[in-house]
Amino acid sequence: MSCPSIIHLTGAMLAASSLMACLPATAVETRQTPIPLPINIQAAHAIKIALFASFPPMAWRKPENNQLVGIDVDLADYLGKRLGVTIQWEEVSYESAINSLMTGRVDMAFSLLDAPEATDRLDYLPYLNSGMQPYTLTSHAPIASALDICGLKVSANRRNAFDAAMRTWSDAHCLTAGRPAIQVQPTDGTATARLDLKQGRADVAVQSSESVPTTMALEKGTYVTIGGPLNSLAIVAAFPKHSAQLRQAISQALKDAVADGSYAAALAKYGLTENSAANDILSH
Repeated sequence: MSCPSIIHLTGAMLAASSLMACLPATAVETRQTPIPLPINIQAAHAIKIALFASFPPMAWRKPENNQLVGIDVDLADYLGKRLGVTIQWEEVSYESAINSLMTGRVDMAFSLLDAPEATDRLDYLPYLNSGMQPYTLTSHAPIASALDICGLKVSANRRNAFDAAMRTWSDAHCLTAGRPAIQVQPTDGTATARLDLKQGRADVAVQSSESVPTTMALEKGTYVTIGGPLNSLAIVAAFPKHSAQLRQAISQALKDAVADGSYAAALAKYGLTENSAANDILSH
């Protein structure tokens, strides 16, 4: 049925009613249409989410007041309002997040990397793009391109498997180009990799690309990036295999965040516009 022209209607209320009926459903119903939730979530009126509270710009506590901030926090606040539930944060280490999901300590986790080895236990929902970004000290001799890190000492976080990823990258790029292999130095965290860099134990550090701008802003003039990210990674929300309904609810709420501009606003707030995964969100 075609939408009537307002000039053919005789009453203001009738005109407004007809016009609303002709608007796209997403413009009228995004906030009103309930999103079904699992029975246990409905009963608890809450979603428990694993949190890594020392990972800016994803999530961290402001030192002056201990307030929890970050893009994960902003997105979770949106999800809570859209789904009509309270968000309960559970602070865990990156290594223990999967166990927390499998034992029911949390319902979902933010800020995991799409790890193929865990797909037999978890389902993923991508919400941000990332990649391994190499950088060095501004005081270091200039390193012009990614290939120029071949043969150098590179500190990489073993906790998120960046050390293994750097060896793979070295084999695929350095060795095939006839250059020496990268000397990968595994560390127990990105902060340790930066310390190696500052103390001269490494020439280069690699870090997930979404966090590098924050690192550089916190230590202005200390670091310089080397080219762009070495690979493409997905930052995901993770769910146990039996939580398909919750995953679908979060997926729909994130789609709404993309549609109403909240997702783009959150990315812009933390300088992550280039890390947008809006297309991936809409396709899941």
